[in-house]
Amino acid sequence: MPRLHFPDQALVIRLVEAAVKGGKPLMLAHDHGLYLCHDDIKHEPPGTGCVCAFVDGCDPDIDEEAHETANALVGFDDFGIALPLCGEQSLLDDLRNGHRLAIAFGRRAVTIVTQAPPTKPQPTPAARGRGAESPPTARSTERTTDMTSKKAKSTKTAPKNAKAKASGSGEKLRRAAIAEIGERIATLDGDKAPAKASAPAVTSATTAATGAKAETGGTAQASKTKAATKAKPANESKPKRVSALDAAATVLANAKEPMSAGDLIDAMAKRDLWKSPGGKTPNATLYAAIVREIGKKGRDARFKKTDRGLFVANNGKAA
Repeated sequence: MPRLHFPDQALVIRLVEAAVKGGKPLMLAHDHGLYLCHDDIKHEPPGTGCVCAFVDGCDPDIDEEAHETANALVGFDDFGIALPLCGEQSLLDDLRNGHRLAIAFGRRAVTIVTQAPPTKPQPTPAARGRGAESPPTARSTERTTDMTSKKAKSTKTAPKNAKAKASGSGEKLRRAAIAEIGERIATLDGDKAPAKASAPAVTSATTAATGAKAETGGTAQASKTKAATKAKPANESKPKRVSALDAAATVLANAKEPMSAGDLIDAMAKRDLWKSPGGKTPNATLYAAIVREIGKKGRDARFKKTDRGLFVANNGKAA
């Protein structure tokens, strides 16, 4: 969504003030340029038209490419959009306090936005000349001291924790030994092997089998992946898609008379050089791209403008 900016801040404030206090709406118009105006703000003497606050780059009396810039921002159609601001005193106050007005121009909505002026950075304490013995340095030292004391305290309590852990593990070993002796006595009395005796062997065998299976499966999977990687054919290089700008240059190279952006779009589609992927205004996009190449490359551009909205090939250059 493009944003429209207005370089004449004083005139914008004057127009907004008239719309806020007078009741008539502010108008955004596109015809011979792109601008804001208000019915109550007119040139002197009377009858010479409204005073206009032009969008940046869209004043035909100053900017050579005013029409092209305006068309690229809002499209080719002429229009007049009413922006009611009656009672919007807060907007006027913001503009008087240095905020900049802009208009977000969308396909479905036109919205007024403001941008606050940049604030001056505050000087840091070091920039104000504060020395090394300042209070912040002292506070930093205190934090370091507290952390050191906590660390030393935890180190002192470590042996106690170690002793507690050691005693706990000794108790477990003692109980395990008593249980093992009881099982041996029961075995001697009944000539029957305890159920738990064979458990470790079974577990070990199961673990070994599972490990072998996992190793075999992993090897087989790696072999399959490697074989699939070798068997996969190399991707064929895809044909390069022709851009709309290159297609337009090709059409103009063979054209016998100047063509507009709309004519170029139709000719490119008929010759199967380029088709719009579904954009609503492909002619406006192509127009802006051609104007941008002319402005950027000058004599080396592939296009040349002969009249408003009409182009020819520059020195017969092809795409």
